Amino acid sequence: MNTTLPAYRYTATGTAMYLGIAAALLTVCIWSGWLIAVRFSSGSALTAFDLAMMRYSLPALLLLPFMWQARIAIRRTHWLHLIGISTGAGIPFFYLSSTGLDYAPVAHAGLLIPGTFPVFVTMIAVLIYRETLTRHRLIGLSLIMAGVTLLMFSSLVQQQADVLKGDLLLLGASFCWALFTVSMRVAGLPPLAAAGLLCWVSTLILGVLYLFGWVESGLTQASQDELLLQLIMQALGAGLLAGFFYGFAINRLGAENTAAIGSLTPVIVGLAAIPLLGEHLSLAALAGMAFICCGVIKASGFSRHKQKTAAIIPAPRDETDLLASR
Repeated sequence: MNTTLPAYRYTATGTAMYLGIAAALLTVCIWSGWLIAVRFSSGSALTAFDLAMMRYSLPALLLLPFMWQARIAIRRTHWLHLIGISTGAGIPFFYLSSTGLDYAPVAHAGLLIPGTFPVFVTMIAVLIYRETLTRHRLIGLSLIMAGVTLLMFSSLVQQQADVLKGDLLLLGASFCWALFTVSMRVAGLPPLAAAGLLCWVSTLILGVLYLFGWVESGLTQASQDELLLQLIMQALGAGLLAGFFYGFAINRLGAENTAAIGSLTPVIVGLAAIPLLGEHLSLAALAGMAFICCGVIKASGFSRHKQKTAAIIPAPRDETDLLASR
């Protein structure tokens, strides 16, 4: 039995913990808006390539100074963790989530991506870090799997093959996000530097794809209002703010507690989709939402946070440390 607490499970206390909770809640709001914006773009002139370029290229330029400031820390980081950061929240994640939203309702994305990635985080913990499953985590993960099974069984019964395909793609995006979360936590890089890294890697990949003619763009056919909306949600929201807030929350709360707060995402997305997209939640989706949200909270142990917590891993003296000390 491994009794050493892995790096990604260390948490802060006091003011730093409350700042982490606030950052996680802000991330949830941005996530919800991003999912709705991507779903809103389905059927429009904008392609997945256009959205990805907005998501990664503009933030890459703005975050370059933070990357340069943390260049020594980046060079010292294990290459596997750098790959996990760059791909987990990069092109593979974006493609799987945006393509999945072409087939599945946005409420399913809100359930499956933030709701099931604790399962994949636990898989990584058990397989890589040789952790043992505690009773509360096993119960929580069972509830999550019950919610996912209910959601997919409903699609099968209603013969919604496209929705099921979308759900599977969203599960793939969830795995990518779990890989990013653990890699980000173990690497301990400053949030803005890590966000800049994944944006630069993603932008370079997109550039290569475009040069070889493997992707298409529909920017010239899109309306100005649509371009403005997507620029705000992709570049400013998902690219800059969410990257910083999520990295800050992980560094202060750990991967599992951040996942627990992230379970609010399907609730916000599901309710917002009713007036904004005209999508209504089925009984199966409501039941799945209840199972998954309860499961995430139970599996993370966030409801039992009175237990002793370890000190936060020391991070490089950067903008996040200055923010936490205020």
